[in-house]
Amino acid sequence: MPPRKLRDPVENKTLGEISAVKLLRPDDVRAGMFVTVLYETHEVFPPPVFEVGPEQSVRPFRVPCLGCADGEPRLVLTVCLPFVQTETPSGELATLDIRRHTLVTVSEDFGLEAFTRPSRQSRGDDIS
Repeated sequence: MPPRKLRDPVENKTLGEISAVKLLRPDDVRAGMFVTVLYETHEVFPPPVFEVGPEQSVRPFRVPCLGCADGEPRLVLTVCLPFVQTETPSGELATLDIRRHTLVTVSEDFGLEAFTRPSRQSRGDDIS
């Protein structure tokens, strides 16, 4: 389905396109694409794990954490599965483990907007 365009009802002009993220499989991640973390998976042990005898086995369970994902677009620099080296719009490097981070691709416009927009501090605006 092609992206929908938003229209300003007052001035009747196009505002932008609506796009959706696409879930990425590990082998779909490529250098040069824009991605973001959809959620981070944590492995936790059930509370009674400390009361288990040596003959019993306790397995951790997986909990998806949506609050751990900020939606910030990242530029993929290199891929060496299961690791993905990314850069944030502020220039910070981060290595993501795709066994723990669920990645989605974002539109190029969305990614470029974050990477090419001047920061508020460099323009002299005060955020506080």
